[in-house]
Amino acid sequence: MKKYLTCFFITLAIFAKAQNIDFPADFQALLNEVGIEVFTPLDAKYRDFEPHDNQLENYDFRIVSRKEKMDIRYTIKPSRQGDIMSQNPHLLTMRAVASIATNEQDYAISALEMSEKELQNDFNADWGMTYFFTPKNDFAMTPHCRMIALHKEGKGTVFVFYLFDNVKNEALDKRYFSMQFLKEKVIID
Repeated sequence: MKKYLTCFFITLAIFAKAQNIDFPADFQALLNEVGIEVFTPLDAKYRDFEPHDNQLENYDFRIVSRKEKMDIRYTIKPSRQGDIMSQNPHLLTMRAVASIATNEQDYAISALEMSEKELQNDFNADWGMTYFFTPKNDFAMTPHCRMIALHKEGKGTVFVFYLFDNVKNEALDKRYFSMQFLKEKVIID
């Protein structure tokens, strides 16, 4: 019996390690700089992939699941003193959407502004929008993209791109809360 329990725990440990996604050092440094916590899925066999330069919109980290048929990409834009673009999430976001979304006449872009309650409770953000559109083939070969743009004053802006084939993909809602800005610690003297 002891032999079977040992095998079970070893198998469980290997499975848990296989689902763990380690962030590259440069991506972890961006997360620390902007104060973001990313919640990577522990199921659905997500794997991380090296980002590659993209002429439309570079991204900093990417995970993919064949099981869920989902590609999730993260772009982090730290706020820089004196840099107007980095301090204006509306401009950064519109530039990203205009770069990535197809501009074919038959396709539409939908935009939903997040409520203040949703921003604070779910993402600890000051501003946020959700977009749905068809991405240009140079960005992704999937027919659908949900892009979440979130901003925290003085910290930065983050984009999460969910790329998928089927609009009825159940994983889309499961993966919605994939990150949040860290709550600032209050120091009492």
